[in-house]
Amino acid sequence: MADPTSELDGQQTELLQQFQSITQTDDLATAVALLTKNSWKLERSIQNFYDDTTRQAASSTSSPPPRPATPSPASPPRQQRRSGLMSLILWPFGLAWNITWSILTLLNRLVSSRHITNGSSTSSRQDPRSSANRFLREFEKLYGESHPPFYQEGYTQALEQAKRDLQFLLVILQSDEHDDTKPFCENTLTSDDLHSFIQTKNILVWAGNVNQVEAYQVSCTLQASTYPFMAVIALQSVGSSQKMTVVDRLEGPIAPEPLMERLDTIMQRHGAALNRLKQEREHREMERQLREDQDRAYRESLLADQEKDRRAEEERREQEQLREQERLAQEERDRIKQKRKEYIQSLCHSLPKEPSSEEQGKVIKINFRLANGERVIRAFREKETLETLYQFVEAYPFLSQQPSKISPPDDYEHEYRFTLHSPFPRTVYDVTQDGTKHLAEIRSLWPSATLIVDEAAEDDDDQ
Repeated sequence: MADPTSELDGQQTELLQQFQSITQTDDLATAVALLTKNSWKLERSIQNFYDDTTRQAASSTSSPPPRPATPSPASPPRQQRRSGLMSLILWPFGLAWNITWSILTLLNRLVSSRHITNGSSTSSRQDPRSSANRFLREFEKLYGESHPPFYQEGYTQALEQAKRDLQFLLVILQSDEHDDTKPFCENTLTSDDLHSFIQTKNILVWAGNVNQVEAYQVSCTLQASTYPFMAVIALQSVGSSQKMTVVDRLEGPIAPEPLMERLDTIMQRHGAALNRLKQEREHREMERQLREDQDRAYRESLLADQEKDRRAEEERREQEQLREQERLAQEERDRIKQKRKEYIQSLCHSLPKEPSSEEQGKVIKINFRLANGERVIRAFREKETLETLYQFVEAYPFLSQQPSKISPPDDYEHEYRFTLHSPFPRTVYDVTQDGTKHLAEIRSLWPSATLIVDEAAEDDDDQ
């Protein structure tokens, strides 16, 4: 026969183990089939398992007990006549007995069916959390608020938390129909010593009353027969897997001190295995945390490298942009320098010729004292402008070289890098303001004047 678990993946195998731990079933084929039917939804599969168990119990209980077989008539005719006479005499008594038996049978069927299926009718109205809260309210109403911390979720959730946190789970089941329930609750479950013991040992406690559907289903799973009933469940290694396993069962009433001794013995007996599992889990958690730290450090290092590369690339682009800007600026300076040179060269041929002494009209003589200390005397016509004086000073160093004749460059506005002023009284002749004035209009230059050439400071690129 094929193994029903051979085609399960890791997650399905873990769900199967949880299903078996909760339902205490060893029928792998049925468990796999039920989980598959419910799309591997654990809680739905467990609920269906319990519902099927409840229906089967209700069906078997509601079946009427077999009636005693009636013997076939085999006596001689005389006996039959005597028997018929007796039957006639006893007939009223038999009729009363049959009616009484039928009523008792019917009541038994109704009570049994209601007792087992009552939880099924209320399960649709109360979820596990509501059932747990109802049990807590009823307990505190009857016995007070001093009790172990009852877990306020369903049995399945209690198993999952105990498995996840590696805790011992103490399951307490009680029945209102048992006389031992009240003294057990009053004397044991309300004990402050027991309460402190459970909290100190970090024991998870789940309790329920079997008149509620979930607690009844749990009692069927744990095969409880006497109440109060207690089971201690812990995660245990079973072969190559780990399952929540019942490690001890306590049936009937018990005082707080013996109960604490029993629980302490159980925890000592199975605590080593649980601690080993805890150490293994902590080791895996440390390894996981180490991997996360390494991954985080790698990501941070990667981000730092990426940020470093980004900044380096940004700096490279900025440097490249600066170099490009400098190149363009240098090109512009070279262009202006070249156009300036061309403009000055064009002045050498566009300057008006110096008038002769015989030329008619007013003529002034200007004694220029250049920046290098050289003195130059030149005559100018009265209709020439102040800018003509500036043009002469600008072109004078190149006049002796007799450069070739060229046209002034286009798209160029010349800038004079010197000023002309008279020595005393000091008067500056600003070409930017008075460059278009005719010399005849500037009376301080008549009939002659001395002008000093005062050069402005130049940048290295302009020299």
